[in-house]
Amino acid sequence: MKRFCLAALAFLAIAAVSRADEPRYVYEIRDLGTPGTDPWSINMGVIAEAARLYAPAAFVKSGGGVTLTLEASMSFSLGRSVDVERSDKRVLARHEVTVQGVQALPKAEKRSTIRFSLSDIVKKGGAYAGSPLMYALRKAISISPYPSGRAWIESARYDGAGRFIIIVGLSRR
Repeated sequence: MKRFCLAALAFLAIAAVSRADEPRYVYEIRDLGTPGTDPWSINMGVIAEAARLYAPAAFVKSGGGVTLTLEASMSFSLGRSVDVERSDKRVLARHEVTVQGVQALPKAEKRSTIRFSLSDIVKKGGAYAGSPLMYALRKAISISPYPSGRAWIESARYDGAGRFIIIVGLSRR
């Protein structure tokens, strides 16, 4: 029995490490035709910011605002990128990222499924209109009962019919 328990623990450790390195998706909404911008620098900033959200970030709510602090050091590699939706004003791009060096995620005390449309984030996203993952994370934190804690993206999906479904994990600490 002891040998079985050790084997099960080893398997769970390997599964946790391999899950941390599996590909995930980062979405980016880019305005087209904005003069005087360096697209590579701007876009890599959005991708890096969004990839970091797959690791826990500490948050504190105060005075109607939210302060986020990234707790982990990590790296990511960029895989395939595709334009999912395109109009004459903007493009929705999906980037495959593999996040590396993140410790196993904490157990979520609460999960929040955030659903919103592409037009909602473009119209109401404010400073986060270009990053659906950051928009969802902030929205999940704002509706959570916790005044402080940790939050992270568990999964992100765009359904192809104009809707995002993003699951955010939350814990009090």
